[in-house]
Amino acid sequence: MYRVVQQKKVNLLIIGAQKAGTTSLYHYLKQHPEIYFSEVKEVTYFVNDELFEKGDDYYHSFFPKYNDEKIKASAYVHMLPSEKAPQRVFDYNPNMKFIVMLRDPLERAYSAYNYALKNGWEDKNVNFEQALELEPERIKNEAFDLTYFYNGLYNKHLKCWQQYFPQENFLLIWDTDLRSEPKEVLGKIFTFLNIGNEENIDVTKEFNKAGRVRFKGLQKFLLSKNSIIKKLLGKLIPRSNRVWIRSNVLSKLYSFNHVNTSNPELNCVQQEKIEFYFAKDLGKLKNNLNL
Repeated sequence: MYRVVQQKKVNLLIIGAQKAGTTSLYHYLKQHPEIYFSEVKEVTYFVNDELFEKGDDYYHSFFPKYNDEKIKASAYVHMLPSEKAPQRVFDYNPNMKFIVMLRDPLERAYSAYNYALKNGWEDKNVNFEQALELEPERIKNEAFDLTYFYNGLYNKHLKCWQQYFPQENFLLIWDTDLRSEPKEVLGKIFTFLNIGNEENIDVTKEFNKAGRVRFKGLQKFLLSKNSIIKKLLGKLIPRSNRVWIRSNVLSKLYSFNHVNTSNPELNCVQQEKIEFYFAKDLGKLKNNLNL
């Protein structure tokens, strides 16, 4: 059984999109005294069948130091394209609020592809265009870390969520706005959450930027969801200690292993082909948002 520190429901989720600035936003919002985030940023509870079966007590165990803050929050970027997550979240808390970070879908897909290459998830012999051809099978297998293109069909995925939650429960933010006007964006978020404005938040650092890794073996271990070693340690180490290790030790190892570099540029043929894939969905999104 998992010990629950407080029974208050989580009332804010960052549900996506991958490689659109969610990590930076997470670190900014964590500084607000009225917001308490899970000790680990990415909580896969609502997407992972095995974890979801453990129940709400398991989910709440990611919030060991919660102290009655007004906003109790967690994040997982692959909730946005998940077909099962919307109803699960609604059943858990029908008043949930959501923040969705958006980025030009072509740029986001290419960034996610390079991120997967860096982490050893993607076969180095599969190029960006070939990855698009592999999407149907990857979607079927719910391999969301590798569905770079499907994950960027923002309007399609938001419509699924809005079958359960009203539009006013969602705040959509473009990554360019967070980078260029972080204080203004944070002000909108605080209004959306009905909490006080906080002027002393440090927004000078960007997180999870493009780059390469020093040691691919270490990176694969840090990000593996099915590591035998991790599973063995999980059985031997108490849950409270595992959360501390993930949020302190492993995060520092990840930072050490990351070297900032720019991704190689797409050629014109690749860009035109991928832009066509997103065109219809992006047009619908802009119409729905009156852009």
